[in-house]
Amino acid sequence: MIGLSTTYYATQGLSIYESVLRTVELGFDVVEFGAAHVYEDNILSVLRKVKKDFPHVNFTIHTLFPPLRDRTWFNPANGLSKLNRKIVDGLFWAADIVDAMIISIHLPIFHDIELRGKNTGGFNAPKICNPKDEYTSKRNFSCLMGYMMKRNESSGRRIVVENMCSSMPSTYPFTKNEFQELFNEFINTGMVLDVGHALQSGNLNELLELERNIFELHLHEIGFAPDVGMRSHFPIKNMSYFEPLKKIIRNDSVIPIFEHGADVTEEDIINEKCLLEEFLKMN
Repeated sequence: MIGLSTTYYATQGLSIYESVLRTVELGFDVVEFGAAHVYEDNILSVLRKVKKDFPHVNFTIHTLFPPLRDRTWFNPANGLSKLNRKIVDGLFWAADIVDAMIISIHLPIFHDIELRGKNTGGFNAPKICNPKDEYTSKRNFSCLMGYMMKRNESSGRRIVVENMCSSMPSTYPFTKNEFQELFNEFINTGMVLDVGHALQSGNLNELLELERNIFELHLHEIGFAPDVGMRSHFPIKNMSYFEPLKKIIRNDSVIPIFEHGADVTEEDIINEKCLLEEFLKMN
C-alpha cells in the first residue's frame, strides 16, 4: 500500500472530497487526511460519502483533521485544554467514519506557537513565541496521550507520533531513547517517521533504529526554498532516497505516505511513486 496526504491538494484550495478523488485518480490506494484543509460545514456527510464512494481505499488521519473554523497549531504541550480535546475528539470521530487504520499527531513543542502567512508550498508558517515549562509540558503530553489511548481501546487502529523538523526548537521526544520511553509508557503506540524532517534534523539513522515502532512513513526530500532557506517537502528525484529505508519500507505493515505542498507537480508525485514501486520490485 502506498499513500498520498490530502495536504497536497488542500494547499491548492481543493475541497476534502475533491482531494480524495484526485488522490485516488493518481493511483494511490491509501489516502491520508492531512492538514491545510479549510473548514467545511458538512464535514460529516462528506466523510460518509468518501467512505461510500471509495470502499476499497484505506485511510489514515493526521492532525489537524478535520479542520477547525479558525486555523490553529495543535500543541500537545498544552495537554487536554478545551481546544486540544476538541481536536483529539475530532480525530477519532473522523477515523471512526472512514475506518482509518492510523491516527497520527505532532509532538509537543516547549514554546507557544502562532500561525502566520503561507510559504511557497501553501503551508502556514509557525511562529515560535514564549517558552513553556518543560516539566509541565511533558506531564500535559502524557495526560493527552493517556486520553487518546483510552479513546482508542478495542479499535484496532494505531496511534502514532510524528518526529518534528529542525525549525521547531525544544520538541519532545527527539532522541531514540526519548521515543523509546514514550513507547514503553504507552504500549501499542508508535511513530510516523517523517523522513524529510529527520534528514533536516540530522537524526534519520538514529530514528531508524526504532524500526519495530515505525508504522508509517512521511516521504519527501529536503532542499532550499527562496522564502525560508532549508526546508523539506520537495519531490523525491532519485531511487537512492529509499535505500536507508529498505528494511522498513519492505515491511507490509508500514504505510509509506508522500506528503507535499502546492509547489510540487502531479508529475513529480507520479514519478516518485513510480520510483518507490520500482525500488520495492528490486528489493
